[in-house]
Amino acid sequence: MHKNLFICICFILIGCSSKKEAPKNRILSNAKLVSTTSNYIAGDAITIAFKTETQSPDLKLQVRNAFGTLLLSPQDTEGSIIFSLPKNFSRMAGKCHWKLLQAKHTILKGEINIRPNIEKGTNMETYFGPRSITAGDNDYSMLVIAPTDVYDNPVPPGTEVTIKTQFLNSIDAYKVTTNNLMAWYNVRATKTSGRILVTSACNGTTSKELTTIVYPSNSTNFTIEAFRDHGYADGNQILKLRSDIIYDKFGNVVSDGTLVTFVIKNDKDAYLYTVGTTLGGVVEGRTLHPSETVNWEIQAFITGASESNTIEVPFKTAISDYSVYFSKGNRNIDIGPLESFMNQLVPDGILVQLDIYSAGGAFVETRKTTTKKGVSTIFINPEYLPNGTYKLVVKAAGITKEFTKELNGI
Repeated sequence: MHKNLFICICFILIGCSSKKEAPKNRILSNAKLVSTTSNYIAGDAITIAFKTETQSPDLKLQVRNAFGTLLLSPQDTEGSIIFSLPKNFSRMAGKCHWKLLQAKHTILKGEINIRPNIEKGTNMETYFGPRSITAGDNDYSMLVIAPTDVYDNPVPPGTEVTIKTQFLNSIDAYKVTTNNLMAWYNVRATKTSGRILVTSACNGTTSKELTTIVYPSNSTNFTIEAFRDHGYADGNQILKLRSDIIYDKFGNVVSDGTLVTFVIKNDKDAYLYTVGTTLGGVVEGRTLHPSETVNWEIQAFITGASESNTIEVPFKTAISDYSVYFSKGNRNIDIGPLESFMNQLVPDGILVQLDIYSAGGAFVETRKTTTKKGVSTIFINPEYLPNGTYKLVVKAAGITKEFTKELNGI
């Protein structure tokens, strides 16, 4: 047992005597910051210097700002350890943090402050919109100004910006200050339509001219009139509808191109529509005369904004009667000639309708055609309608005629 214990102790002593102690780098504890300046202007040549009693080859300087993080090696300078910041770090305004490292250990740390370089000039970025607003007290355009130094750093908070606006014969100036990297101002709409010019200046640098257009507000109610050459329902002449000058509530003439819809209601509560757009505040609409006697009620609307008065436009009949001729086993029907109020032929395109009923009064079908040179023809083919007795109802120009005919084959 004593022999085995002696052998174990020998092995332990041999192992201890063969292990060598690894060399360790000495961590500097006497490094001292030599640089006395901690405030710089963007674009300055920035160096950070240190002194140590003993030199160490593995010193690094870690710098960090909004641009990123960088590890710098020292310059070879006798008596001092100097680190120079690259331009992309020295030109960026704000705080720049640094750490002096040796073998990944932090020896010293601190920060420097870099101010924007406004001495070399100021750049102006301006944004303005919307570029069109509505006259009144509620609408506005916003002017946003982002002044920077020559290295694109935002100017210091509280920097004064002068804004000028021009409208008609008035020029006004306002002063605002930067906050959160920019300055802004709301250009209120005027009650008079027109163009507002805006510009801004900061540190002696002016921006380009910007524009917003003040358009008229919503229109107010207006008046319409009807104009025609005669009052006959001839289906040929043009009925002209015209408004007075349409204004908004501030007295501005409404914008050119404002859409106006004329709604026409007839005696049978059927509706017709015609539209027009304003020019100089006045709108015109046109439609054909009807082809039968009728009384129209007409009113105009600007959707969602205003409406006109209601006018009545009566039309008297232009066609008092017409003839209907049957041939070819009563299957060929000639209607006309249709003559107007001076015994002239009606214009082409007057609607002629034939309704066919059985002898018992059951509806069979409807045929439609139009006049050409005052007459029209309808042929009832025996392939589609068998022989027999039928009631034939002819309608043209508001005049209805009924016939009971025996349709025969040809």
